Amino acid sequence: MNVFKVRDNATLPEYATEGSACFDVKACLTNGERVKGYDAWNKEIPILTKLKNIGGKKVSPTIQIPPETRVLIPTGLIFDIPENHVMEMMIRSSVATKRGLTLVNSIGIIDSDYVDETHIIVHNISDTLVSVHDGDRLAQCRLVKTKQTTLKETNTRPEKKTDRDGGIGSTGV
Repeated sequence: MNVFKVRDNATLPEYATEGSACFDVKACLTNGERVKGYDAWNKEIPILTKLKNIGGKKVSPTIQIPPETRVLIPTGLIFDIPENHVMEMMIRSSVATKRGLTLVNSIGIIDSDYVDETHIIVHNISDTLVSVHDGDRLAQCRLVKTKQTTLKETNTRPEKKTDRDGGIGSTGV
């Protein structure tokens, strides 16, 4: 799959290990840029990217995500997704577990006809500020073959196909 860098500091995705099912996608932040965010009341708020000082030394551009805030983190990349494929994006397990960031829509779906910069749309579900630095591996993606289906309305209710009896929770917890 071809990948186009929209930003000079963007990093091409990589598989972390030989057995990785997904490739890692990194944050691409530029000092002074305003990243789009939304607070708990759905009010749009700009999140300013700043150089963070650690021990008197300036490090990579960083954003601080307040609790219960959603942010569109740029990747600096456009993916040329082949026809009849979709790119699925998931949060990395370490990011969710150790930093309290999740994807807003659980699994991001990037269609083959989407040709703009891809963003990692995260939600800070923790009760503290979460720092994201330029180059942080936040998400993992995979390419999946798809097939559109024809949807037809029917006047006939579908019949039972298996021994299943019931809906949500019917097979136990």
